Amino acid sequence: MYKLWIFLHLFGVVVWVGGMFFVLHCLRPALADLQPALRPPLMVGVLERFFRYVTASIVLIWVSGAGLAAGIGRQAMQHGVLTMIVLAVVMTAVFGWIRLGQFPRVRQALAVSDLPGAAALLERLRRLVLLNMVLGILAIAAVTIWR
Repeated sequence: MYKLWIFLHLFGVVVWVGGMFFVLHCLRPALADLQPALRPPLMVGVLERFFRYVTASIVLIWVSGAGLAAGIGRQAMQHGVLTMIVLAVVMTAVFGWIRLGQFPRVRQALAVSDLPGAAALLERLRRLVLLNMVLGILAIAAVTIWR
């Protein structure tokens, strides 16, 4: 069962952290080639889909993490694992703020054709996603390098 939990955990992390890397460093820069009026609607469409996968990945990460923790026991957890858990709590809270607090405002701005407003809100989201990506990389480092 341990190998299955590890696989599910890593799959969830790859989708979430890898997806953030792709959005920030591949998709977003490529949008510069589009007309400004096309950028926010495309980004919202992409993020709608991505956030559904991230939500499922977060559930998968927490369930598989609980399965792994149950097999290890709290006393046997190394500092890197505990650091990863703390970072995961923060990342989950940041994602919740993005998904439930900020992203609806972007959709609302687009619904009333406020493209400058939507673009400004997307910039705020970019910073929050960047924060979460850095935290995700630190969590990976915590369990692989800093053990």
